[in-house]
Amino acid sequence: MIATLRNKELLARVSRLPLAKPQILERSGNGEVRKNPKISFVMTHVSVCGGVKIILEHANRLNKQGWDVCIISHFPKPDWYPITADYKQVPFGIDLAQGIPMCDVIIATYWDHIQACIETGIAPVVYFEQGDEHLFHPERLSDELRTFVETQMKLPKFIMTVSNQASSLIKQNFGRESVVIPNAINHSIFKPREDMEGVASKEKYILMMGNEDLSFKGIHNIVKAFEKVKAVYPDLKLFWINPKMPSLEWGNLADEVFVNPSQEVIAALFRDALVYVSASEYESFSLPVLEAMATGCPVISTRNSGVLEYGEHEKNLILTQIGDLEELITKIILVIESPSLRRRLSFNGMKTAKKYNWDKVTLDLMNYLQLVSTYNVRKSCTTDWEIMIDEQRFFTDEDLQKFRSALNIVSDDTIYVPVIYNWLEGHPIARWEVAARRVARNNDSFIKVYSLLSNDKVSLDSIYLGEGIGLVTEQEYEKALQYFVKTYPDVEESWKLICTKWIVLCLIELERDKEASQILVDSHKLYPYAVDLHYLNLQINLLNGNENVSNLKKLIRFIGEGLDQHEWFFDLYKKVENY
Repeated sequence: MIATLRNKELLARVSRLPLAKPQILERSGNGEVRKNPKISFVMTHVSVCGGVKIILEHANRLNKQGWDVCIISHFPKPDWYPITADYKQVPFGIDLAQGIPMCDVIIATYWDHIQACIETGIAPVVYFEQGDEHLFHPERLSDELRTFVETQMKLPKFIMTVSNQASSLIKQNFGRESVVIPNAINHSIFKPREDMEGVASKEKYILMMGNEDLSFKGIHNIVKAFEKVKAVYPDLKLFWINPKMPSLEWGNLADEVFVNPSQEVIAALFRDALVYVSASEYESFSLPVLEAMATGCPVISTRNSGVLEYGEHEKNLILTQIGDLEELITKIILVIESPSLRRRLSFNGMKTAKKYNWDKVTLDLMNYLQLVSTYNVRKSCTTDWEIMIDEQRFFTDEDLQKFRSALNIVSDDTIYVPVIYNWLEGHPIARWEVAARRVARNNDSFIKVYSLLSNDKVSLDSIYLGEGIGLVTEQEYEKALQYFVKTYPDVEESWKLICTKWIVLCLIELERDKEASQILVDSHKLYPYAVDLHYLNLQINLLNGNENVSNLKKLIRFIGEGLDQHEWFFDLYKKVENY
């Protein structure tokens, strides 16, 4: 489901590529630095990984300094890492960037949403590059995706990254300059034992980290190497830190698997390991290697560009060639058999790790973002728009500001906003309505801007399916049902789901729950992610005394409101939380 929802969003972004324009900024009137600027981090995912951890820590550290920081993601707030900054979950039905609040700086944390962030017109966009296949092996991308990535990389004025190695690749592959804000370590967690002398452990084990589905992590090579080494050292064990539960086949290859452990447990595993082995094909920084060093754990790593930022062969770690299984086996045996080598690697690794502390990194980041905040998005003329709404009916001043920001920047001919109607008591309904049309048409494109508008005074006569909705508001449910059933065959295809929803609503009100449930079952085959139908299913279950609905509630909370439809139940998050 996640892959389907994310791919749908990516395809929508790719379709907007012809509208892409580099962000044009200008210095604010007096160029004055904002002391505590408002920062928005836009995150494609919040799953367990080093890159996400760094972003969350940046947000926390800025928040601790008194900055107003918000993290925006489609996914629920993660519980694997503490978050002190504000967190906002955006429904999958709309582009993630539309959840960005008014702020002074937007930080796009992945290439796929750079253009979407710029098109909000809210603030200067900084692209934070942490490295992935597009950076290390762009030749592996399809022609279409490579064109998309190359275009995105041209759009922001500001790019920052985590290492000089990554910065060089950004220049080499995309012709862009970037500022290096290195990663850092929480030394209060990743620290050696107080009584540490060299390296010792209760059990002799090799430690590896990563998910087997990410082939570039080289987990398969570590497993193969371990099998050969274990033939020489039968008592040796393999411990595995994995962000998710591996398959049974893979899980049986390790003596112990630690699924999504806490940072404290990870540090303890590093401390007691005989050696930590990383076999990544590419990394932009390789944070786990540095964290292992901080605990005094000896490290063997492939010679990827990220680890070369701080790694020195035979001084603070042992390097092997990428993909060279025989060399990896040899180096593991070398480290096992040489206590003096382990002590040297441990001592020098700890010295290296001490250079990467959060106080300095946070100060560098603050200085950089304060510089960025002295810029504003250059405003364009708004006189070529015909405004179709009453701007005084926006829910908040921020909604109005976001709408006007879009007017100033987008290349589309039409702008839609959500309009909230109170047709059902306790269940407000939202619809995408035209808010502005360009007087002189350039194209037939449109954009949806998530700025909430109330509009209860609109006559139902002018609303699509309004006759049936009017009957519902008058509690004439039988007549309303007849209307929707009769109308359904002729309803536009993109409105059939909405018509189905109203049919089910009428059946529920008429206490014909079995019929309603059957329609929901049949509709699920056509609309598996139709959250409004899942919500009606929840209602039927609760009305019939079935309180075992935790999975249904979890699904609704995950997908969020049905903003991908013309109409949807508004504010479902709060509704579901009350059940």
